[in-house]
Amino acid sequence: MKRLAVLPALLASATLALTACSAGGAGATPEGDSAGAVTFTHPTLADLEIAFDEQPDTLVMDCYAYSSLHEYGVEPDALFGFDCENPFVMGDIDISSIERVGQDGEIDVEKLAALQPDAVIGHGDAAGWSWFDESVNSQLTRVAPFIPLPSAETIDEEIEATRDVAGFLGGDVDSEAVTQADADLETAKEELAAALEGKDLSIMLASPTKEMLYTAVGFQQAALLEEAGATVVGGEAPAEGNPWGKVAWEEASSHPADVILIEGYGEDYSFTADLWEELPAVQADQLGSWGSKGAMTSRAYADWLTEVTALVESADDVA
Repeated sequence: MKRLAVLPALLASATLALTACSAGGAGATPEGDSAGAVTFTHPTLADLEIAFDEQPDTLVMDCYAYSSLHEYGVEPDALFGFDCENPFVMGDIDISSIERVGQDGEIDVEKLAALQPDAVIGHGDAAGWSWFDESVNSQLTRVAPFIPLPSAETIDEEIEATRDVAGFLGGDVDSEAVTQADADLETAKEELAAALEGKDLSIMLASPTKEMLYTAVGFQQAALLEEAGATVVGGEAPAEGNPWGKVAWEEASSHPADVILIEGYGEDYSFTADLWEELPAVQADQLGSWGSKGAMTSRAYADWLTEVTALVESADDVA
């Protein structure tokens, strides 16, 4: 559905600086008619249907969407958003040749409109992208319909719902690689359960900052570990609003953990704080990685659980 007219108000706009904040259902198969029109039914947002004059072809994505859709062969004509250079989110995807119409919380609306995209896909809801305010999202959705990434209660459900979106966009959701990834994820779950059996280990999913220790009790990733038999510790999530548990550093030792999984942890990780260094898991170097955002695919989670299993197998009860 190529758009032949570019909105004058949008072309008059240069780069818009935006304020950033921290962050299977009905199915998404297309319904078409003889004229080529198709309707996207969102797999997890009730009553969200988007009509297209024809199958969407020119696509703009935020990097969270691309990380999840790349495995199915769904490729963007341009990218925007956060974490585009974050290997935990993007893995080894090469984005060097893909046009960028935005960085972090900024977008060049003139470039976006010039692409005449058929759809924009990203993290958000029916109103638009999570990090754009209402006025910017209203302009965005005048350029092209916005397809929000699915959000489900469990990792498995969200992987399946994301696959529905990929299928609607023409992705190969039944490839040999996808089938193998599904099998590898089930194997990884079983291997983690076996590694945890007989070990009295507690695991914390954390994002430490100088001001506070943020923990992820109740997150989908924590629930996935708990399904395998893990004991997940940390501050409880607030009743509403930001889901992160907030633990003052003076209280960090009251949530003893044998293993700490750190958001974005890698070889170049360099966070330090006096009370952080005193935590038993830190002193024992029983640290690993996790991410609250990233590719919502069986391959990504099979690989992550395999890493967690290796850490669990080598870890001791230190808390």
